[in-house]
Amino acid sequence: MNTMTEDIDFVVTWVDSSDPDWMAQYTKYRGTRHSEDDARYRNWDLFKFWFRAVEEYAPWVHRVFLVTSGHYPKWLNLNNPKIVLVKHEDYIPTKYLPTFNSRCIELNFGRIQGLSEHFVYFNDDMFLNAPITPDYYFRHGLPCDSPAENIMNATRYSPKDFFGISISVFCNVAVLNSHFNRKDVVKASILRWLGPHLSLKQNLYSIMMMHSELFQGFDLHHTEQPYLKQTFREIWDAESFFLDKSCTRFRQDVSLTPYFARYWQLASNNFSPVKLSACKDYSVTEQTIDRVIASIFNKRIKSLCINDSPDCSKEFYLQSSKRIYDAFSRKFPQKSSFEI
Repeated sequence: MNTMTEDIDFVVTWVDSSDPDWMAQYTKYRGTRHSEDDARYRNWDLFKFWFRAVEEYAPWVHRVFLVTSGHYPKWLNLNNPKIVLVKHEDYIPTKYLPTFNSRCIELNFGRIQGLSEHFVYFNDDMFLNAPITPDYYFRHGLPCDSPAENIMNATRYSPKDFFGISISVFCNVAVLNSHFNRKDVVKASILRWLGPHLSLKQNLYSIMMMHSELFQGFDLHHTEQPYLKQTFREIWDAESFFLDKSCTRFRQDVSLTPYFARYWQLASNNFSPVKLSACKDYSVTEQTIDRVIASIFNKRIKSLCINDSPDCSKEFYLQSSKRIYDAFSRKFPQKSSFEI
């Protein structure tokens, strides 16, 4: 049952790493041309399917805010009344620009003019995969989420990906603990932190942590995320120092990420507890590509993240991107109203 009466917007970020202006700026500030093998910028040419999925599976969305450095897909229908084009310079403070750091772009979402108080943030590799209702994201005005916790385990260093996101995840939790006492948070709303929306293991862990004053970590779901716009105002009011240090031109390991805003919502008890089980997240490798293709046609999966990976070589990227493109073409053969 839909308990939302407020507008819900979608925010999606996109970059075209082949755009000449973007390349020129990247080269100027980085000192070297960006690598075509860099998984953070590689273009899989799937973005039009993101819009087709939104139109088919979430026609109720109020508006789609497309955030870019200033360029946009040539096939995009700019006359669609649901499209709002947002350049980095429209909302990110000038001192941070130009930026090639997705964390800087994301942590400033609260400054976007006209964005609804309730919004869902997507990377351009996160696709709706089946029909979605507004209460999948918000119930009683609060973002749906699971407070499933974990113990932050040691990770492995990789020459390709260094430490991944492990250091920034540690930063998110450490800074959260400087503002919240876990024991007080749970005591204030215990049914959010215990219950059927959590697995047996997660409930047991929550009970074991009952008297702990520190959060240890949260299960990571690399999928679209519902947010309250006020959350971004709150984190900047409370932690402007570390957020400012995180808004670098290029990504740094020691920084906060948008997951910090998610954690803030959890620690503020500003969420509606749900069981998160209808989404899948894949890094594209030779071991996962068949599962990726199968998942595209599995309507039990509500949303699907198809994530590029440093382990995906240029040769395999070319092969797998064609297979994924062909699969989406079969699933969404018709243009959406977002396309010319």
